[in-house]
Amino acid sequence: MEVKTNETDTGVVIKLEGEMMLGYSANDFHEAIENAIEKNKKKIVVDLSDVRFISSWGIGILMYGYTTTNNYGGKFRLAAVSEKINEVLKKIKIDNVFEKFDTVEEALKN
Repeated sequence: MEVKTNETDTGVVIKLEGEMMLGYSANDFHEAIENAIEKNKKKIVVDLSDVRFISSWGIGILMYGYTTTNNYGGKFRLAAVSEKINEVLKKIKIDNVFEKFDTVEEALKN
């Protein structure tokens, strides 16, 4: 999995490219969130359009991003969540924790 970051006027988009979010690649994701937080970005959008599988480590990083961003008054949003990933989030009862949007553009607007 590759992690790409794009800063915008309204926040930062973290795009995960690759089908799986596993341990070693999740470190890059964690680092991207840390960088956005250090820059005091008020809106972090995670683009999951290419992700088809997420490990428990990846879920932990999503929760870390959500909690940390909310603690400083920011918003942590998910965009283009596949049905499979959403099912995983539902099974562990955290699907309603995250604000989810169909597209990155929608997540940045609202």
